[in-house]
Amino acid sequence: MKKFSANVIENQKVNFLFDDSKNLSGLSDIEFKKFKKIFIIFDQALKNSWVKEISEIIKKSKSELHFIPLKGIENIKSLREVEKLLYFLEGSNCSKNDLIVSIGGGTILDLSAFVSSIYMRGVKLVMIPTTLMGQADASSAGKTCINGRQTKNLVGTLFMPLYVYNNIHILKTADRYSHRQGLSEIFKYGLLGSKKLIRYLEQYARDSLENDPLLLKILIETIKVRIKLRKIDPLVSNLGHTFGHAFESESKNLVAHGDAISVGIICSLKLSLKKRYISKKLYSQLMKIMRDLNLNINIDKSSNVERVVNLMKKDKKSDGDQIGFVLLTDIGKIAKTKNKKFLFLDAKYVSSFLTELYKDKDFLVTNHWKQLTKNV
Repeated sequence: MKKFSANVIENQKVNFLFDDSKNLSGLSDIEFKKFKKIFIIFDQALKNSWVKEISEIIKKSKSELHFIPLKGIENIKSLREVEKLLYFLEGSNCSKNDLIVSIGGGTILDLSAFVSSIYMRGVKLVMIPTTLMGQADASSAGKTCINGRQTKNLVGTLFMPLYVYNNIHILKTADRYSHRQGLSEIFKYGLLGSKKLIRYLEQYARDSLENDPLLLKILIETIKVRIKLRKIDPLVSNLGHTFGHAFESESKNLVAHGDAISVGIICSLKLSLKKRYISKKLYSQLMKIMRDLNLNINIDKSSNVERVVNLMKKDKKSDGDQIGFVLLTDIGKIAKTKNKKFLFLDAKYVSSFLTELYKDKDFLVTNHWKQLTKNV
């Protein structure tokens, strides 16, 4: 028998554009005219606002435009919707030389990026996020995904867009509820890799979450951290996600992603504290910042330990009864199991930890998931 080994590395380049113009002038840096056909996948709620303005700019390219409206809800991240989009692209004779443009928040970006990555093994993609979550997280590191039957973001690929166009002015039309979701992910990236980003967020909180020049700096620093983590391992960015994704799935997506992740971060910090990875002083400092940013720090009283742990076992980082966590030993420092990038804990230990945590009456709040939708 003969054999040889070879390393194959995909070299994907992405261009991030940051714009604060009201007329979206930065979009002119994207050469839409190079593409014969452009397929615009968008959140139908934006049809008469940002989609209208963006499409007027794209129309100048004289390309053949195809519009695909979708509901910007978590349920669209399914194999059924993927199939519909693939058949639409096939029926419209979309080729590898055409372009897909995605306009919307995280769900629209996740789904359209996944479809872009698998149709003909990859069609060029431009992402135009319209939410802070979309700009800071969903579009920033090539993680495409759809949900499984029970599990959040179970199916996915790694596929970088050609361009990501981030416009601060677009974010002004989003509500506080949407803004909070994005801040939770940004805070997470600060914990994982940038004390400077944490300082920016403290200042942003002091400015009552109203400081556009600072928000632009926050976005740029967030994406720098995001790319740095992506080069280590895409799952290293999953601080708070093992808990958070389980809360999302258990609630049947009643709790929004950012709110689930922020309380997932709380659980991770409490677990890091229990394992004596972080000090009580650091824990208290981080809790204060989360409160100042108005991030969610509670869970719904209906949450059940057994259901949550069973969902955590299905997490991408987990291995059977060994549940994988991204935990901190300090800002920018991650706890690891020997020879692995994450910390693995036995499901029984995690169940015991959560059971103890759920005894805190201040942590569990009646009807909390529904109340969060009103806390804008």
